[in-house]
Parts: sequence; C-alpha cells; structure tokens
Amino acid sequence: MPNKKNLATDALSRALRLRKKLGIDLVESVSPIEIAEQLNIEVRLVDIPSMEGMYIAGSNPKIILSSLRPLGRINFTCAHEIGHHVYGHGEQFDEITSTENMSRKNDPREFSADCFAGYFLMPKATVDSGMQRRNYSYANLEPHELYGLSSWLGVGYTTLINHMQFGLQMINPEKSRQLLHYEPQEIRQQIHPASSKSNLHIVDENWIGRAVDCVVGDYILIPPNSTLEGNHLELIQSTSGSFLKAKATGIAKISNQMNSWSAFIRISSPNYKGRSCYRFEEEVEE
Repeated sequence: MPNKKNLATDALSRALRLRKKLGIDLVESVSPIEIAEQLNIEVRLVDIPSMEGMYIAGSNPKIILSSLRPLGRINFTCAHEIGHHVYGHGEQFDEITSTENMSRKNDPREFSADCFAGYFLMPKATVDSGMQRRNYSYANLEPHELYGLSSWLGVGYTTLINHMQFGLQMINPEKSRQLLHYEPQEIRQQIHPASSKSNLHIVDENWIGRAVDCVVGDYILIPPNSTLEGNHLELIQSTSGSFLKAKATGIAKISNQMNSWSAFIRISSPNYKGRSCYRFEEEVEE
C-alpha cells in the first residue's frame, strides 16, 4: 500500500474541496445522503444483511446502502461511497468486515474512501466548532457530551472517538480508552432509560446544518422551551428533560423564538427500503 500519511492528506484535501464546492460551511454538520443527491448520485436503501454499501459508477451513478445498519453507520458508509465516486474508483462492493475480507482494509482505495468519509463528515474545524459552542473541553470530555456531539455530526459514538484520536489527533490514547469504556446503550440508559434499546438523538440550540434524521421509535432530547410543529412526534416530559418520540413518518420542526433557533426533524420508517429521496414521505392510509 502507498504511504498511508500521503493517502490521508490527499483524502483530507479532497473532502474539504468538495465541502467548499458545495458551499457547506465548516461549522455545519452534513447529511451525506443529501450530498450524494446533490452530486446527482441516486441513493437506494436495501435489506441486504451482509452488505455495508455499494457504489455503481457510470453515466447514472448509484449508491446502495444497507437499511439494516445503525443510522450513524449508514451515514459513514454513504460518505465512504461518495469517496469512491470522487476518486473515480469504479464499481465497489463493501461487505461487512469479517476475517474473510480483512484484506480489503489493506486496499488503498478502501483506506482512501474511509479517510475521505471521516474528513468530510468530521473535519477538524467542524468538530472544534461543535466543541467550542457547547463549551466542551477535549481533556475533560465526558461520554454523554461525546455522544451528543456524535449525534449532531450524524456518526457513531465509536467512529467519532477513533477519528478524534487517529484522524484528527485531538485526544490521546488514554482519553480514547476512557470514552470507549462506555457503550452507547449505557449512555442512553443514563440519559433516558426508555431509549436504551432504540436510539437517542441529543438536539441542542447549537445544532447547525443538517436536519435531525431519525426513524419511527427513536427518541429526541430537545432544548427547554422548544415549540413543536407537526403531529409526527409524541412529547414526553421527564425529570431529565423534554423528549420527543418519533411515531410516524414525515417532517416536523422544533424552534425557540427567544433565540431564533430552529431545526427540522425528518422521520422515516425503520429499515426503509427504496429511493432515499422518498424516505420521509408520510404514509397514506387506504
């Protein structure tokens, strides 16, 4: 394999250039599925258990994603497939990693696409901005804070820790070990026990950029004094805050008029299959 440092540097450059080309501010988190659509790449979700994702090159490029994976993993895989598109790697099929296909991890195309995905979704300036606006400290970063940051970035808890240690060198190995000691389910249990076995999105007034994408059954921690528009979510009051539970597909909005903040919440069905651009459409009863 070519020098990994050179490959990573090239991936960083390509990721930042694409953000600049699309006019994405570095303080914003992004939805890679939306980005793919902006690049005229058709995105489909399918229920293939053994697959992470697939990129199909050509005059009408496509990205195929497994709907059976967690949302954070789907996002990272989509960004990975965008990386294959940006590099012009041609058709790629990415299986779930196993001992039989570990050799793919030594493929420079796979390494470059992984680096691209990390730097596109989690550039240093974006992570720094998210930390500073929330008054978080790298040295004293707590698991629930890191979980909230990963929620905003739309990536997995473990994925963000590894990227902060190896890709961005923002935390040292000891801090990484401390954070990895906690499982996401354990963190959700501490914040809102009902969400421990589903998913919890932590939304605050520093949420900038992408919409809050979730599936029916997910929970969303919202800022105090938020106003909810839409009937797709159930409000749940708890001693630890106000939570929403996604109960129907569609698009809703939360806002706070006192500080002119708002965010859209887009809800899809669990394990949605089909064109990604239709995943938030409301189900019509016949």
